[in-house]
Amino acid sequence: MKLIKDNSCFVCGEVNPDGLGLDIQRDGDRGVKTEFIAHDRFRGWSHYLHGGVIGLIFDELLGWNALYLGYDAVTARMEVRYRKPIPLGSRVTFQGTLDKQSKRVLELKTHAYLEDGSLAAEGRGTMMIISRNEE
Repeated sequence: MKLIKDNSCFVCGEVNPDGLGLDIQRDGDRGVKTEFIAHDRFRGWSHYLHGGVIGLIFDELLGWNALYLGYDAVTARMEVRYRKPIPLGSRVTFQGTLDKQSKRVLELKTHAYLEDGSLAAEGRGTMMIISRNEE
């Protein structure tokens, strides 16, 4: 099954009016990164970003990392460890990096950093490789 990037993805799609519209960029030869502003509409309890949004962005980083490494792959497993709450209005830098690669899976690490450089969340994910991109 070929994965098709059609620009309507909720996280990165340019034509999805309800989406986050994140611009995920390559970061070196083994990683990806993006920036996100924790607007009030993504509120969890109190005055903090909802943790599910962090997981959503981490999952997107896994997919883009696989794509930039030359694979069509889908998330098989993901875990998130929350280190500190992200205040609404914060600019957050998200990064994903390849940790290990085997014939069938990619193992990746993800991180979310606040503007002061402190770690707000970290994660690990396993991507199941479907095929090698021929582009």
